[in-house]
Amino acid sequence: MNKDQSNKNLKNVSFRNVDLSNGNFSGSDLRGADFSGSNLTGADLMNTKIGITPGSTFFIFVIALIVSALSGYLAMLAGQTTQTMLASEDPYIRNSGILSVVIACVFIIYSLWKGGGVAIRRLVIPVLAVVIIIGVIGYFSGLGTGVGMLYLGLSVILVTVMLIVGTIARTAAGALSNLVFIVVAIAGSAFSSSLGGGIGTMVLAVSCGLISKRSFKDSDKFGFLANISAFITRKFGTSFKSSKLTGGNFSKAVIRNADFTNADISSVIWGDSKKNNCLV
Repeated sequence: MNKDQSNKNLKNVSFRNVDLSNGNFSGSDLRGADFSGSNLTGADLMNTKIGITPGSTFFIFVIALIVSALSGYLAMLAGQTTQTMLASEDPYIRNSGILSVVIACVFIIYSLWKGGGVAIRRLVIPVLAVVIIIGVIGYFSGLGTGVGMLYLGLSVILVTVMLIVGTIARTAAGALSNLVFIVVAIAGSAFSSSLGGGIGTMVLAVSCGLISKRSFKDSDKFGFLANISAFITRKFGTSFKSSKLTGGNFSKAVIRNADFTNADISSVIWGDSKKNNCLV
């Protein structure tokens, strides 16, 4: 293979398991290219563009927008359900509404602190189990109608699903860029507001953004979200997985969403390259 691949459009080109030692890729567009298992020892990768292609970026962006809109719709449903409970003349239902607000706040805080998966296992599931038991006992014992517990359970489920869906959308967008993340977050919030969502839905939308941002910094607590970002990079980004990059020169390269797992990056010259959302 010709090792002079400088200043070329090499988007989505496969160089798997190819000997490219001392090759020249300077100035080329390598977004979406696959260098898995290749030998890039001493290769010139200066001024290259590395990451996800514009076409794939647009595709992920559209999907994230759709999912974000869905989360906005769920946020609106959760908000309206809670408002209905708080406005009820039935004291049991009204108290259930207050309790649902408290549970939602605790769930958000706990998710930010320990991660969504832990919050669901330790808070949401036990709460739903208690709600079902109390509702069934109240209904069959004649102490209540069970409607308050039904509303409470529905509210908790809607808030939980909304946070999961909304956070996934924002995590996918954040894997692309901060600008895309902001656009998707605003779009989801605006959609919920247009459907009649109030302050509560806005709080839920902001919470999704905060949780997704935390996932990029603390992958141990937010493993599921971190895996979403990693999947996007592996599926659509530039892959240097298990490649030999010893002595390669990435000076002035723009590196986003690149997979360097199991790659030999010893003595690599990074220079003033810009790296973001990379797997190492």
